[in-house]
Amino acid sequence: MTLIEQTQQLLKQTPYTIQTCRDFAHLEKRAKGQEADEIADLLPALIAGLDQQTHMQAFNEGLV
Repeated sequence: MTLIEQTQQLLKQTPYTIQTCRDFAHLEKRAKGQEADEIADLLPALIAGLDQQTHMQAFNEGLV
């Protein structure tokens, strides 16, 4: 499974948690080139699905 496929699978698992954010960041960091760009394009979907507390924690950890 490609990293983009793994990311898409990750985003199907709701509700999003801080671990979701950490896993997303890990996948994004591992990706290269166009795949990295495609994963980065999914970041707004992740952010939109976060509750306020998780968003703040992810922000404080530098994940979003």
